[in-house]
Amino acid sequence: MQQKFWRPSFKRALRTDTLLSCLGVPRAQRDYLEKSCMMSVADFVERSVETVLTRLSVRDNYFWRVYLFGSYTAECCPEYLKPENYHKLKAGLADRIEIHTNHLTGFLRAHPTPITRFVLLDHMDWLSNQDPRLLQAEWQAILDRAGRGARMLWRSAGFRVDYVDPVEVQYRGRPARVGDVLRYDEPTARAAHARDRVHTYGSFYIADLAA
Repeated sequence: MQQKFWRPSFKRALRTDTLLSCLGVPRAQRDYLEKSCMMSVADFVERSVETVLTRLSVRDNYFWRVYLFGSYTAECCPEYLKPENYHKLKAGLADRIEIHTNHLTGFLRAHPTPITRFVLLDHMDWLSNQDPRLLQAEWQAILDRAGRGARMLWRSAGFRVDYVDPVEVQYRGRPARVGDVLRYDEPTARAAHARDRVHTYGSFYIADLAA
C-alpha cells in the first residue's frame, strides 16, 4: 500500500517546475528531455534511480552516498579527498587553480593562449532553448581558442543532442558547421556513459577537433 501511494505522489511532484528547479533542472532542460526521450521527467528519474541502485556498484558511488547519507567515508569519497591526493593539493597543486568570474564565451575571448580541453557539462541544453545566438557565440569562441588536438566533453538531459552540429561558425577563415569540424568518439562516450555513477543524464559526448 505504501509503495502504491508513494510512486504516484513522487511522480506528481516531479511534474512541477518548482521541485525540478530545486533539483537543478530548469524548465528548458525538462522540455528538451521530454522531447528527445519521449517520456516524462518522472519516468526518466525513476529509471535512473533504479539503475543506480540495482545495476551499478554502490561501493564506490560517492555521488549517491552523499545524496543519501550526507557524508563520505574514507573508502567512498572523491579522489581529491583521499589522503595521498589531498596532501598533494595542500603541498602546492591547489595554488595552480585560477578562478575566473565570467561566462565561458567572455573568458575564452579574453584568454591569451590556446586551450585543448573543454568540459562543457550540460549548460548547452539551456542555451539551445533560451537563446541560440548565445550558443553560436560560445562555439565560435571555443573554436577560436581551441589548440591543436583539442577535445570537448559535454552531456545532455536529452537522449540525443541535435543542436550542436548545425551551429554555424567561422573556422580557419571559412564558414562551417560545428558538426563538420568535430570528430565524435562514440564508442568511448557510450562506454563511459554506461558507467556514469550519477546516471541522471540522457547522453554523453566526446568530440575531437578535426585535424
